[in-house]
Amino acid sequence: MRLRLRSRSRAVLLATVIAALGAGGWAVASATLASAAPATVACAAGTDVQTSNGPVCGVLAGNVQEWLGIPYAAPPVGKLRWRPPQPPAPWTATLKATAFGNQCAQYFPLFSPNVTGSEDCLFVNVWRPADGSTNLPVMVHIHGGGFVAGSGNGDNTLLSNTGHEVIVSLNYRLGIFGFLSDSALGRHSGDYGLQDQQAALHWVQRNIAGFGGDPGNVTIFGESAGGSSVCDQIASPTARGLFERGISTSGEYNTLLGAPTPLEAQDCKSPLPTKAQARAAGRNFAAAVGCGSGTSDVAACLQAVPVDQAEKVSGFGYQDGGQGTVSPTINGSTLTMTLRQALRSGKVNRVDVIAGVDRDEDLVGTANTATDYQNLIDTQYGANASQVLARYPLSRFDSPGVAWRTVAADSDTVCPALETAGALASRMPVHAYEIDDNDLPPYTVGGIASGASHVGAWYLNPVTPPLDANQQVLQDQEVAYVTSFARTGDPNTTGAPIWPSFNPADNPTVISLQPAGDTERVSAAEISAQHNCAFWDRIAR
Repeated sequence: MRLRLRSRSRAVLLATVIAALGAGGWAVASATLASAAPATVACAAGTDVQTSNGPVCGVLAGNVQEWLGIPYAAPPVGKLRWRPPQPPAPWTATLKATAFGNQCAQYFPLFSPNVTGSEDCLFVNVWRPADGSTNLPVMVHIHGGGFVAGSGNGDNTLLSNTGHEVIVSLNYRLGIFGFLSDSALGRHSGDYGLQDQQAALHWVQRNIAGFGGDPGNVTIFGESAGGSSVCDQIASPTARGLFERGISTSGEYNTLLGAPTPLEAQDCKSPLPTKAQARAAGRNFAAAVGCGSGTSDVAACLQAVPVDQAEKVSGFGYQDGGQGTVSPTINGSTLTMTLRQALRSGKVNRVDVIAGVDRDEDLVGTANTATDYQNLIDTQYGANASQVLARYPLSRFDSPGVAWRTVAADSDTVCPALETAGALASRMPVHAYEIDDNDLPPYTVGGIASGASHVGAWYLNPVTPPLDANQQVLQDQEVAYVTSFARTGDPNTTGAPIWPSFNPADNPTVISLQPAGDTERVSAAEISAQHNCAFWDRIAR
């Protein structure tokens, strides 16, 4: 019998997911984000660019030029719903790219009873220094949100201005619209959201030189689901040649043993649903929306289902009481195997990588009492529960909340991240990190100290309210590391501690990112011992 989280725990967990992702500074709220400029604002002089689809103009924000809401694919509506992304219709009049486009359709009942966003959502945004520089490194941001929420409509002026780079962000199809698989939709149905990401990268290859960027020097980066998207693109045969580097931030967050959470299995370590599993879930979705096997044209029926109905029937996917798949699957073309499988076989895109997590990440649940702690241990670890309790007795911790946070982070995040770093390093250059910052807003979630929480202190965009002096030092280091990495594939730069590459054969080292100039190098063996990784690796295998 499958155990389910209590409704309060589930609500707190969902709040944790969104609050933690928001702490990273990227847009993941379910409401449509405000535009950086009104749609009617005049374009700034010197911002006219000819793209492969038509001319665009943008605005000036301080020392940064920005173009917002440029279509990179046709609206995936009508007969294009649940189809690979298609080129947008060309235009001849100059497009005023002065306001963000729609975020993609999404449904988060914890925050709103209504579906928000739109199916017409495939837009990119571009930021570049206003000094006219050319041949600049390009960084393409893939937003987080569990593949069911979020948008690329954030503020990327910091990296563009301080790092002197061209930054691109994008929206991609989410939830059921991004990942439904059904035999009626084609042999390789599903993974449309990942295909959208690749379509945006193709747009970058064709157009970014006009914005001052170097199409031969592209770094993809993302947090949470954006971090696991980076893992997927490294594994995807159809992404070959679209990027030279990848930064996966907090891409390890699913449960170690696949026990229930609101998020479908999706992170860098997860065994993703097979094509057969995804299609079975898709058949259930089709039946639930009135497009079952007796329907004469299932594909046409599915493409006519109202957005609200599709979102509410799918929920958080087949693993959480909904229907259909709402995150990546092994569809046989975009993904033919998981990242771990691809690394073992050597069938991966060999790029330079930064990958890491926060020390106290927990997207599984909360424990306010000893009973909560016991129930979570039983639910998540089953036959191994007694061993887990023996290694993590409640008496060792200040509270049940901190106890559970520690168990969840060790098993689900920190130890898998070391395994992933080692597996990546067997095929490509890798620099690994762990954020060990104890003092991160929102400080508590559900009344429990959050510690170095999910995404946490990964400060690559402007932060409001401003960071204090200690956190500002950390932001400066992170921006410097990322800027150097985007330029050369090596994060090392003046003014920041040396960050060695992760070499499994020679005492691998992780950079411990900390505020106040306390960033330091730590051996992977020390992290492994602190987090009981030998124990968790044995359970996982």
